[in-house]
Amino acid sequence: MALDPYMSCPCGSGKKFKWCCASYYPEVERALALEQQAQHEAALAAMKDLTTKHADKAAVWGYYAQFLYNSGQAEPAEEAVSHALKLDPNFGMAHFLRAQFRENEGELIGALLLYRKAADSYDPEAHDALTNVYLKVYQHETMLNRPVAARAALERAVHFQPGVAELREQFEGEFGDESPLPVAARKKYAFRPTAKPVPAALATGRLGDARKAFEQLTALTPDDPAAWFNLGVVLAWLGEQPKAVDALQKAIDLDGDDRRAEEAGALIEVLRCGHGMEADSDHVAHGFLMPIREPNAVMQVLQAWGKAGKLRGVRSDPERGLIMGVIVEEMPSLLAVGGSTLARVAAKLIVAGGAIRVTHPNRESAAKVADEMRTSLQLAVEAPQETTTPISLGDVALEALAQPVQTSDVAVMEGKLRDHARNYFENVWIHRPQKALAGNAPVDAVGSSNLRKRVFGVIKFMEDCFDAVTPHKQIGEQLVPIDVYDFDALRHKLGLEYVAADPPKVNVPAEPAPAAPAAAAPATAGSAPPAAPAPAAAPKKRDIASMNAGELAGLDLAALSVDETEQAMRAALKLDAKELAVAFAQAGVLKPFDAARPDRYPLYAAAITGASVAGDLAKAVELSEQGEKYDAEHNGGARGLDYGLKRAQLFVKMKDADKATAAFDAIIAKHPDEGKFYTAAAEEMLRLKQGAKALSFAERGLAKAKEQGNGDLEGHCQELIAAAKKAS
Repeated sequence: MALDPYMSCPCGSGKKFKWCCASYYPEVERALALEQQAQHEAALAAMKDLTTKHADKAAVWGYYAQFLYNSGQAEPAEEAVSHALKLDPNFGMAHFLRAQFRENEGELIGALLLYRKAADSYDPEAHDALTNVYLKVYQHETMLNRPVAARAALERAVHFQPGVAELREQFEGEFGDESPLPVAARKKYAFRPTAKPVPAALATGRLGDARKAFEQLTALTPDDPAAWFNLGVVLAWLGEQPKAVDALQKAIDLDGDDRRAEEAGALIEVLRCGHGMEADSDHVAHGFLMPIREPNAVMQVLQAWGKAGKLRGVRSDPERGLIMGVIVEEMPSLLAVGGSTLARVAAKLIVAGGAIRVTHPNRESAAKVADEMRTSLQLAVEAPQETTTPISLGDVALEALAQPVQTSDVAVMEGKLRDHARNYFENVWIHRPQKALAGNAPVDAVGSSNLRKRVFGVIKFMEDCFDAVTPHKQIGEQLVPIDVYDFDALRHKLGLEYVAADPPKVNVPAEPAPAAPAAAAPATAGSAPPAAPAPAAAPKKRDIASMNAGELAGLDLAALSVDETEQAMRAALKLDAKELAVAFAQAGVLKPFDAARPDRYPLYAAAITGASVAGDLAKAVELSEQGEKYDAEHNGGARGLDYGLKRAQLFVKMKDADKATAAFDAIIAKHPDEGKFYTAAAEEMLRLKQGAKALSFAERGLAKAKEQGNGDLEGHCQELIAAAKKAS
């Protein structure tokens, strides 16, 4: 089946297929067809012939490597990839293929590094290729227990394929509001304003370039906590846990704001739970592995423990030979008063691969269960082998959460759950030395001005993990979380009160001076002086960015400033409330001039898109003209090009070739040296089947390319000229 000539080329160059691999790709397809027909020699000969004819094309060697590997020739495939990289060291397809080779060999870390290299090598326009590579990165980071990096990768995949509902649903399921992950592990971290701007040349959308940008900023402004925080976030997205932790720790040490330190500290704790960070983390899965010698004896013990209530929540998958459950230990009988009994989870149990594995965040608890199981099974299992692996974030707060064994009174049971959690956090946890606090217990760390800031993040991480696994109860037809523990009580117990270094800038009225009464009575001995009027309270700043769709819909559009309207529009877009976002945009463009917000392009762009999606293209054009006029009058015409391009695209959508031509002509007249506008205009005219108009733009572009000595532009224009002549 012939490929669409205007689709993105499958080699990942970012170019249209017509102007990339189209001249020789039919030979690739022919070879693949021969291979499917079991004509291997003929297929191989065809591919070799292709590499001879196009020996200088890295893509040809990429297709050849793929063909060889699929036909079971791994070593020649590696050689073909190496040849492709000699021709183009940044050839994304080659890095992607090599990553697949390593993955199939079981080299998880090596494959991940190569997938990330491919992500940085592919052209930003190669959406299909980038989607595939980021899905691979997401899968690998998930397996390595790195949810922040996994989220960033899956988010990029959604970005490149916005129309694929399954991807968006997967993202929402894993990182949305209903995600089982703690908030600190699934939230979208935002960059903080830095003392110096990010170099424009590095604002490419590539994570690798973002890393370089913030590395440069931290070198230029080493005392800026925001630059260090942003670098830490980018490194976390890239899966570089140790370096991310170092950068975030510097941000905490430099920052005087406890809320910001809390966010950075909680993120550090998430990162330390990932693969490779076990030695630095306070939260790991302590495990004991016992290979099984006599499966029947093991099953008999497990069944006996299940009947006794010692093994609970058993799930099995016979096809995979998997059994999972939790081993519990009943609380002291004193807690059973009232007919509601609680138990603590002593260990998690997994039977798979011919072995039993018990794990728990507390080593002593896991060791005790392993010893008991070994005693019960005797020679049916081999001696326990101790392991330390990354912890599931759902198990971080396992010790604080008891399980009801029997319940005769729900209120009594809830009270006991609260008592258990409060006792754990306020009497046990605060006295445990922690690596995150330089070996100090929280109760001691708060006495240090530097360590005190770290305690906020440690508590916030624990709070997020605890909230994510809090039990629910049925109220009517709804399941609602039980209010088990309020972490503000823990903060209060430790004497932690938030300190803000630089509160939000709001217009605070000056404190009025006391007014002298017109005929004030003289003060007498012992009388109090007249009281001065109380200062006016500072207006409360609305956190529009964190509002949900219902709260946004309830905002008074007339009362919003231009800046607040744009914030509301962006918040609605993040919630995928497109109609609400368009409503904010439409209201924003009608507001009076605000010197603090002269650039209204984001509002106009959203309003234009809304009208276009609604099918009112004439209204969209009108808005683009209004926006350009407003921009010229109030913003120095800084966005004139953006409005012009939008209008040209609208005319193309309207299939009005004459107006589209005039719009592109106007853009080229203002930017005659930008070759991309000639080629963009020619391509749009070809889509409108206007060969003569396309030819005109392409020929003008060719003349400009020759004038500038731009070989790439010249070649592109020549191909467009040929296509235009054919269309004519």
